[in-house]
Amino acid sequence: MMRVTFWGTRGSIPTPGKGTMKYGGNTSCVELRAGKEIIIFDAGTGIRDLGLRILKEFGSRPLTIHLFISHTHWDHIQGFPFFLPAYEDQNRIHVYGPPGRDKSFDSIFRAQMDSDYFPVDLGDMSPNIEVHEVRKNITIGKLTVDHFYLNHPALTMAYRVSDGKRSVVYATDNEPYEGSIHAAGKVINKHIDLPMLLDEKFVDFLRGADLYIGEAQYTLEEYEEKKGWGHAPLEATVRFAVEAGAKQLALFHHDPQHGDAFLDSMLRHAKNLVRLYRGKTKCYAAREGQTIQLR
Repeated sequence: MMRVTFWGTRGSIPTPGKGTMKYGGNTSCVELRAGKEIIIFDAGTGIRDLGLRILKEFGSRPLTIHLFISHTHWDHIQGFPFFLPAYEDQNRIHVYGPPGRDKSFDSIFRAQMDSDYFPVDLGDMSPNIEVHEVRKNITIGKLTVDHFYLNHPALTMAYRVSDGKRSVVYATDNEPYEGSIHAAGKVINKHIDLPMLLDEKFVDFLRGADLYIGEAQYTLEEYEEKKGWGHAPLEATVRFAVEAGAKQLALFHHDPQHGDAFLDSMLRHAKNLVRLYRGKTKCYAAREGQTIQLR
């Protein structure tokens, strides 16, 4: 069995307040449990509460935790300095992520804890923190973690975790190529529709997933004003899920301007789109504290 829990579902910046209590205001963090393995996707502010829960559950027992960072924009790493299991010497923390454009993943990840930004250096945490730059598939026990590069201003990865029977795809901060490249007026090869080809490769990566955690930050109207920002309209995310035959779609990375009532309306629209596309994908909006079990 795989168990997925959402600890932070918001994009861009934390948004606490009465208007975000249903879906939550913490930035990106998702936990996946499979057997004894603990995998975390992204270290937004939601990872703080996850860390407190892990310490309560395991106490002083030694743990190995695998943290996969999609990319190093603030909303995906800003919670790591407050992840208390990473301060315990008995724990081993593996941190994985993509290389930067001109810097290593290790140097970028450490930079947010420079003394100019934060009072604790990464080296002052557990000595058993290992930072890995993702270049190939990763095996964790009986699990395989595959990756796919997404369309975002920073080098960004989607991850697919599989145990051979079930699979979960975490793919946030991904703009459809069809909209962004065409909007920029770029013609790379007049004989090949490259944007469509790249989007099809992403759909292949999603193919048959039991759960697709997919970013759908904008409405279509909002997206028209924000093409090139590296985020997706709801319509594209739902279409990709249906085309890939994903069994479930969790709408994720909610825009800071979208309160609970607005997200309710986006979810209704998403369900209507699934029917319009003649799909069978079960669709819901990810909310903090929500747990999904894949049996």
